[in-house]
Amino acid sequence: MSNPVTNPAANANRVLSIDVFRGIIIFTMVFVNELAGVADIPQWMKHLPANVDGMTFVDLVFPAFLFIVGMSIPFAIQARANKGDSALEIFKHIALRSFGLMVIGVFMVNTESGYDADAMSISMPLWTLLMFIYVLLIWSNYPRTLSPAISLGAKLIGVAGLVMLWWLYKGPDNTGMTTQWWGILGLIGWAYLIAGTLFLITRQFASPATQFLTLAGASLVLLVIFFAMDAVKADFSTGLFMTKVFELNCNYTHAAIVLAGVILSQLFYLPSFAASKFKNYLIFTGVVGVLAFASWQVSPISKIWATPSWALFSAFFCCLIFGAVYWLVDVKQQRAWTKFFEPSATNPLLVYILPYIVISICGIFGFYLRPEMFNAGVPGIIWSLFFACVIMGIGALLTRIGLRVKL
Repeated sequence: MSNPVTNPAANANRVLSIDVFRGIIIFTMVFVNELAGVADIPQWMKHLPANVDGMTFVDLVFPAFLFIVGMSIPFAIQARANKGDSALEIFKHIALRSFGLMVIGVFMVNTESGYDADAMSISMPLWTLLMFIYVLLIWSNYPRTLSPAISLGAKLIGVAGLVMLWWLYKGPDNTGMTTQWWGILGLIGWAYLIAGTLFLITRQFASPATQFLTLAGASLVLLVIFFAMDAVKADFSTGLFMTKVFELNCNYTHAAIVLAGVILSQLFYLPSFAASKFKNYLIFTGVVGVLAFASWQVSPISKIWATPSWALFSAFFCCLIFGAVYWLVDVKQQRAWTKFFEPSATNPLLVYILPYIVISICGIFGFYLRPEMFNAGVPGIIWSLFFACVIMGIGALLTRIGLRVKL
């Protein structure tokens, strides 16, 4: 087990700046997901196509979530170490959390496409709602006062329910569920697995400087691996195994973004760097910015293709945004406004899936949630903001009554 001195906030429960940053990201994610169904809005409020060299703020939302996952990793691992978990036990926890994200991600992807509605024995909205109910049964944080037998029974019912839904799922030509792509949560799961494992290994080093340099080097290596694999992919005659390997190529850039978040977290909260955190922050942010512009000369910016230049620019912007949040919350002590983001900060997975639950319920009753007058233009933007605020309110209410989702 590593020395707590080499890990940030060994005894802290939560860090408000990180929580606020996470809350802002989740709120924005709900907003842009709803906005995606609105017509006649400016291009800068949409995802750019894969073959367009550039990015909008919408293309920053997913990597920002990856970045905040990285910022939380040192605290989560240290908390488990403080409880006495060994490195192997912590790795098992990382693997299980990653697997859970992948499972939920794949199920969510299959609610969006790949199914044959006529061949399904139940409607897709009902299938979707049941899926989320079973997800909540498996991954809800049950109170300690509840009998272990009851909580275990609920989790087993959830597992059995997902297996049943997998069996009921029908695609074209009587096919079943496929990965298609891993979904947002699945991609986060893969990136978390890679980055969390690398951090777990490097934290065994006694020297914080050694750990920092190793993580920075690992991030660059992941980006180089992407360059190398992308270069040979077009000319590489592959079988099924290598095809799957190439499909996972984007995970290297995603993991590099997570590691960038880990590094920034260390710079701000590692005791060894505390005395010069602002200087180190400026240097790190500047270096990432320079690398972003340098990589742009050989790699187009594309979220869909998960290019290294997109990853580096995303990390650069995340550094800037977190620096602003830290300045407001911790330096200027402006904290009243942070209450709005509390539910999505402390219960992010629940807030993320709530819109899908609401939409599936509306689908069951044949009710279209967004009024027609809000389907385009400025009214649609206003509706999307209103919808995100309502989801935050529902999330706050459910959190207050004790419903928490934690992998």
